[in-house]
Amino acid sequence: MTKKKKLAYILLSIAIFILLLVLVIPIGINIYLNANAEKIVRNMITRTNDFGGHEVDFGHIKVNYNFRGTFLELGEVTIKPGESIPEDKIKFDLTAENAYLTGFSWSSFLFNNSISLDSAYLENLTVTSRTPPMDELEITEEVEEEAELGNNYDKIAIDRIRFNRLSYFNIDSENDSVRMSIKDLSFSANFFQLTKEDLRSKTALFSVDMLEGYMDEASYHFNEYRNVVYARDLSFNTQDQNLLIARVEFDNKLERYEYINQFDQETDWIELEQGEIDVKGMAFHEFFEQGIIHAEKVKANELVISVFRDKRKPENTIARPTMVHKLIREIPIPISIHQLELHNGEVSYDERPDNEAPRAGSVHINDINATISNITNIEGMLSRNNKMNLIAEGKLMGEGAIDLDVIFHLEDTSGRFDMKGTIGSMPLPSINDMLGPGTRVAIDEGWLNNLELNIVANDYEGTGEVVMQYRDLKIQILDSDYEKNQNIFRRAGAFLANTFVVRSNNPDSGGTLVKGDVYKKRDQTSSIFNYWWELLLSGMMSTMTGETEAEMREATRED
Repeated sequence: MTKKKKLAYILLSIAIFILLLVLVIPIGINIYLNANAEKIVRNMITRTNDFGGHEVDFGHIKVNYNFRGTFLELGEVTIKPGESIPEDKIKFDLTAENAYLTGFSWSSFLFNNSISLDSAYLENLTVTSRTPPMDELEITEEVEEEAELGNNYDKIAIDRIRFNRLSYFNIDSENDSVRMSIKDLSFSANFFQLTKEDLRSKTALFSVDMLEGYMDEASYHFNEYRNVVYARDLSFNTQDQNLLIARVEFDNKLERYEYINQFDQETDWIELEQGEIDVKGMAFHEFFEQGIIHAEKVKANELVISVFRDKRKPENTIARPTMVHKLIREIPIPISIHQLELHNGEVSYDERPDNEAPRAGSVHINDINATISNITNIEGMLSRNNKMNLIAEGKLMGEGAIDLDVIFHLEDTSGRFDMKGTIGSMPLPSINDMLGPGTRVAIDEGWLNNLELNIVANDYEGTGEVVMQYRDLKIQILDSDYEKNQNIFRRAGAFLANTFVVRSNNPDSGGTLVKGDVYKKRDQTSSIFNYWWELLLSGMMSTMTGETEAEMREATRED
C-alpha cells in the first residue's frame, strides 16, 4: 500500500469515526435523557426559590437532543405545593396542557446557570398562587438577601415565546378569597430576557424586544374585598406603542348605605360604571426595564363616575382627601403623561347633609370633554414645566354649558391652583337638588344668563370673584320636611328674603352689575370637587346677598 493510499485510508477512518460519534452520541444522549427526563426537568423547576418544595408531575414528556439544541415536549404538567412548605410562604398550583420548547442550550445551563431557548410555546396554562395578607409579606432587605441564596437562574432568555390562554389567580390564604386574577391572556414576544438583577430590582420586570397580545379580563380586589377594579378586552402592542382597555370598571360590591355604614367615620362610596382607556405612545420598554409609566396620550371615553358621601357620619380628621398636587406626587412609581383626554364623560356627586333632610343633595355634570396636560411626578420634567393644566367643558345639571380652565402648581407646597371659567344660560331651579337638602332654601323662579368665575385657592382657603348675571330670581323657604309646603310664616320669610335680602336681578333695572366675592376656608375632610363647588357657591351667594369677603372671613372665624 502506497503512502498516499495509507493516508487516505487513515483520513477516511477518522471521518467515519467522527461521523459515528455524531450519530451515536445524540442517540446515546437521547436514550439517557428520555429515560431520566422527568427527574431532570423536575429538578430544573424545583431548584428555583419560587417552586422549591413543590411537587411536579407530567402526563407525558419527550426529549430530542442534537448538537444544535434540545427539543422538549411536555404534556399535562401539574405543579402543586408539597407538605414541607410553611403556611406563611407563597404556594403555587400550576397546570399546563402542552409546552413545546426548542433550542435548549445545555452549555448555558451547565456553565452559566442560565436557561436559553430558541422558542417556547405554551397553551392552556393556569397558575394559582396562595399568599398570606399583603402586610405579612413585607420582608426586610436581610430576609430578601437570604432568600436569594437559593438556586434561581442568573438569566432566562427566549428568542421567541408564545402563550395561548394563560390564566392567573392570586388567592388570600387567610380567607380563601381571590385577590387578583388574569383570565385568558394570549401573547407573543421576541427576545424575552429575565435576569437575577430583574428579580432583585424593585422597579424592573424584564426586557423584551417585541410584545403583543390580548387579555379577556384582569381584576384586582381591595379594601377588604369591598371594591374591585376590572379591565376587560385588553390589547397591547409594543411596536405600535398602544394599549387599549375596551371596558374598565371600578365596582363597589355593596350598595351606598350598606357600604357607608361599615365605617365609623365619613368616607366616599365610589363607582366607575363603564369606560374605555386608549393609551397612545406608551413607552413599554421604560416600564418593563425601569418601572416608569411614560405615554404621549391617554384617551378615556364614556367614563361614568358616581360618588356618594354621608355627612351625618363623624368627620375623619386624620385621613383627609389629598389635594391634586400631592396626589400626583404620591403616585408610587414615576409617571409622565403628556396629555389625558376625556370624551363624553359623566360625573355625579350626591351628599347626604348633616341635618334632617330626607334625601341627599345632588350635583351632576354630563357631556364632559376635557384635556389634562403635563401629568408628571418626575423631577426632571417638573424642572422644565411644573404646571398641570385642565381644560374642560360639560353641562351642569344637564342644562348650563360649563367651560373651565384650571392650572395646578405641582411644586407649590400649599397646593395652589388657579381656576377660571364660565357657566352658560340655564333655569336656576335646576340647581335645587344641590341647594335644598343642605340649606332648606329652594329657588322657585329665575334664569341664569351667564356666570364668570376667577378663583385662586390652595389647600387652606380660596378667594376670587364671581360675576353672575341672572333675572327674575325668587326663593322659597322649605318646611321641616324639606318640602315646599308653605304656611304663613314661611311665606312671610320668603317674601322678606326676596324683597330685602336677595337680589332678584343682576344687573338691576338701572343696569348696575354686582360682582360677588369668593371666600371659602377648605373643609379638610371634603374632596377637591366639593371644595370647588363651595368656592363657586360662596361667590353666587355673595352676588345675591351682597356679603363681602371680609364678612365671610369673620363668619368663618366665629364658627
